[in-house]
Amino acid sequence: MKAYKTSQGKWQVNYSERGKQRTIHLGRDFTSGSADRVATIVTDILSCRKRGDAVPLEILRRVENLPERVRNSFERHGLIGGVSSWTLADLLEKFRETKSHFKKTTQDFYRNFGNHLAAFFGSDCRLSAIGKLDCERFKNQHLGKLAACTTSRGLRACRTIFKYAVDAGWLENNPFKKVSSRVDVNLVRQSYVDNATIYKVMEYCRDDYDRLLLALARFGGLRIPSEAGHLRYCDFDLVNNVIRIHQDTKTGAREVPLFGEIREIFDRIVVNLGKISVPADSPGENYSADSQALVFGKLGNRGTIHNRILAVIRASGVPVWLKLFVNLRSSCITDLVGRGYSEKTLDAIFGNSARVRNLHYVQFLKDKEYSKVLEDAERLRRLSVENVVKKDTEFDIESLDEGELLRLRDWLLKRYGTGKQAG
Repeated sequence: MKAYKTSQGKWQVNYSERGKQRTIHLGRDFTSGSADRVATIVTDILSCRKRGDAVPLEILRRVENLPERVRNSFERHGLIGGVSSWTLADLLEKFRETKSHFKKTTQDFYRNFGNHLAAFFGSDCRLSAIGKLDCERFKNQHLGKLAACTTSRGLRACRTIFKYAVDAGWLENNPFKKVSSRVDVNLVRQSYVDNATIYKVMEYCRDDYDRLLLALARFGGLRIPSEAGHLRYCDFDLVNNVIRIHQDTKTGAREVPLFGEIREIFDRIVVNLGKISVPADSPGENYSADSQALVFGKLGNRGTIHNRILAVIRASGVPVWLKLFVNLRSSCITDLVGRGYSEKTLDAIFGNSARVRNLHYVQFLKDKEYSKVLEDAERLRRLSVENVVKKDTEFDIESLDEGELLRLRDWLLKRYGTGKQAG
């Protein structure tokens, strides 16, 4: 594409888009070289639009340097549009304003990745200048320094931020939409905390409140500190044996069974303080004046609680596990899944879907699962001796490795059920 000079000595650039001929009038002030540079800009913009890419920041800056009359022609022809006037700083500011109702931790999360975006692209970067390839570079160069799970969460946060720009009409397409953010679960950070371990840690706690906090996480699967921090004395229904979780928590109102391990500690607190009184004829009603008080008072932020419990674990001599409260909740969920609770019951208790629960919480306990395999193998040996499955098992069971035992177990269960009838 080239610029042309009319018989009146005026320069213009002619181009065709979607079957329509268009002309950008430059005037007499342009020279041959400057007019050709405008033609090059138009060519580059049309090439980007044909490929479906965003117009690079360098080209937009070249447009900004043109005379206002020519720049207005670009906007009038739709070559850059009003989108080019919005910057990343504008988007981040507007996004924070509209999400001010989020919890402080959620706001901090989005602010953190907003700062990552500003550090990589620059606060004055035009939104229309950010394309998919730029987002891929951001993922590989900037977020790639973080852990895989953090990178995945960060990309989803960036996608949410830019979705706001699309909804507001500042962008036609979300550049982060097709950037892969595969959910990664770091199994190395998972740790199963058994009952003996948590009871040993409780012996070193400073008071029953810290013991109750650990029990709520390990035996009730509550989120710490968000859900535990909202609990009032009246939320412990001693008649119906449930703990009522508040509506304004992460998953809304729900009820968690008041397991014996939790009630034992809570009863000690109630006896000492006399803060709760539940009439037998009115289940769930609490008439004590102090029953509306928070159980943990000002629980403090996550870091304060984490450091306090971490010091207790170290004092007990128990090896410190990663993801302190998350793995306690995960251990609780793993136990209840192992007991055969229905999916609907687990959904109601823990406030998460089966997909999230199986992906992030339910742990594979190798020792327990392999012991089941060995039990099934022993049962198969007994069946072989009794000539129940003699024709199907003409091999040496003791020579099988763990993987073959797992497959053998599946075959056994499929063919003979649990084996209880034959045993």
